[in-house]
Amino acid sequence: MTLKTGRRETLSRDWLSKTLAGVIGGFGLAIAASGLLACLTPGALDEQNKFQVAMWLVPPVWIGVMSGSFVFRSGRRAWIGLAAANALGFAMLALARHFFIR
Repeated sequence: MTLKTGRRETLSRDWLSKTLAGVIGGFGLAIAASGLLACLTPGALDEQNKFQVAMWLVPPVWIGVMSGSFVFRSGRRAWIGLAAANALGFAMLALARHFFIR
């Protein structure tokens, strides 16, 4: 892809780093989202169905985050952004478990 400045910019810059960030960071975010769903929906579904829905939430979230990891400008930014999102997700899960599970 040629930019207006005449520089040649490739779309595949840092693709390996972005892919690994998406795979690892996406899995963590998917697990945090699944845990939040299971924790924040007490009584909404019976126990078996609630955990089944939480389990099936993991692949779509994981794939979505993996796909979104290529939007970052560099692999380093992907790692930093997904690490921050994971920290926030697991902090929210810890707070939810602390306040909602007795």
